[in-house]
Amino acid sequence: MNELGKKEVQMQLSNTMRSQIHYYFLSLQNEIQQIFKNQQEIINDEQLQNLVGMESILSDYEKAQAINHLQNKLKSFKESNVNIKDVSLYLHSMNDVITTANFRLSNVTKESMEEISEAIYLKGFPLTYLNDRLYVNLNFPSYPISEQSNESASFIFQMELSIDALRTALNNFHPIGETVLFGDTWSIGSEKDLTLFNQISSQLHYDRLSESVPSSISISGVKYLIFYERSLELDTGLLFYIPEDTVLGTLKSYQNWFWLLIISSLIIVILFSYFIYMLIHQPLRRLVEQFKRVEAGRFDVYTAYTNQDEFGYLFRQFDKMVHNLKVLIDDLYVQKIRLQHAELQQLQAQINPHFLYNSFFILHRLILNYDIDSAKVVSKNLGGYFQYITRNAKEEVSLLAEVNHARSYVEIQNVRFSNRIIAVFEELPDRFHEVQIPRLILQPIIENAYQHGLGEILERGNLIIRFGSTDKQLLIIVEDSGPGINELAAKDLLRKLNQVENGGESTGLINVHRRLQLKYGEGSGISIEQSSLGGLLVQMSIPFIGK
Repeated sequence: MNELGKKEVQMQLSNTMRSQIHYYFLSLQNEIQQIFKNQQEIINDEQLQNLVGMESILSDYEKAQAINHLQNKLKSFKESNVNIKDVSLYLHSMNDVITTANFRLSNVTKESMEEISEAIYLKGFPLTYLNDRLYVNLNFPSYPISEQSNESASFIFQMELSIDALRTALNNFHPIGETVLFGDTWSIGSEKDLTLFNQISSQLHYDRLSESVPSSISISGVKYLIFYERSLELDTGLLFYIPEDTVLGTLKSYQNWFWLLIISSLIIVILFSYFIYMLIHQPLRRLVEQFKRVEAGRFDVYTAYTNQDEFGYLFRQFDKMVHNLKVLIDDLYVQKIRLQHAELQQLQAQINPHFLYNSFFILHRLILNYDIDSAKVVSKNLGGYFQYITRNAKEEVSLLAEVNHARSYVEIQNVRFSNRIIAVFEELPDRFHEVQIPRLILQPIIENAYQHGLGEILERGNLIIRFGSTDKQLLIIVEDSGPGINELAAKDLLRKLNQVENGGESTGLINVHRRLQLKYGEGSGISIEQSSLGGLLVQMSIPFIGK
């Protein structure tokens, strides 16, 4: 809008100045034409014709009367136009000059008038510029007067235009701009100093100016608006130029203010955006990061947000919530650990006496039967068995120690079932020796095989204990050749194994399964299936990454 306003003002100024130039030229042209008409009237005046044609027969009175008449007419002619400074008439027959100028101050002479008359043919028509003066001349006859000419003009009618009056008219164009009326060899400006016009004309070549004059030009870093028109009848041109800042300075200042407003607005927007970022976006991002840390299980977060605003309230409540959550989780975790520990101790306490009862029954029967060798084997392995239990206070032991403990148990059972059951204990691979596992997880499985799988077999019972692994698990497999369990019993056992909480007494497979799941979580524990030997296959899975 500012640029459109600037162009509109420039266009309006251009139209106004062109209209003023055209009107001035039209007025000046009409005035010159009127001067020519007045000249023609004076030329056709009867008194002038008498002085020119009958001067020799006129009396002195008649001559004086005719001269006075012409002088009055010249004064009227002068006063009819403000642009006329002086009017002079040279009569060749009388060798005299009639002029409106003050005779005491006038420098109008026959010689000067002849010089101006000759200049008409040398320096321009109808306007002649000579010695810093502008003239409109009319000779009769109309040929140049010179010393070399054999003919002389009957009279010379000379009119000097007022340069001051022309300057005054030119000053009326614009109070600030400058207007110059010029011909091929002369120029009259609204100011006497035409230095700037000369600089402009040197670039425009004003002697060849036409309608193709550019609308603006720069002189010494100052841009000027140019308006020009040429009169073919007067063979003159009128050039008006004005500094662009004078006309468009206010609009340019508006443009500067506009850009200042734009820059200020951008700065304000950037500052406001940064303020919004610091006030809203950054706290939100910090809060989201804290939520992600809590989601990842880290409860040692502290926001340290000190502003007393809505986000400050959110951060304080968030810190309080995380603290309370951490306290609750700690309480629940400690409670769960203590519960698991108590349950492990309870399960282990249930296992230990169970074997003790059976071992003493076996030893008692051997003593009654006076089987001293078998009693030695039983008492030795029984001592090692209880030494493993009572002197090892650790909750976890190496797999090798657990296997050796289970071997002691199998040796005791071999004494008991020497004629009915053959137990095969495969060697434990070296890479499994130092695997840490809960105590008493293998012996109860083997005991379950003796008690429920092979206890009723009278002959040729088989028990195999072997080891294997997958990519992520260590496998301990115990299978027997007993009668196995029916489908209903298998479903009931699977239900007990998968039950989260077991009420009442829990022994054997369920005890071990529960302990492994408490220790290692989902994916570990015991699974059962039908053995290729005909009985039950029990597989114990413990997390292990093999080397």
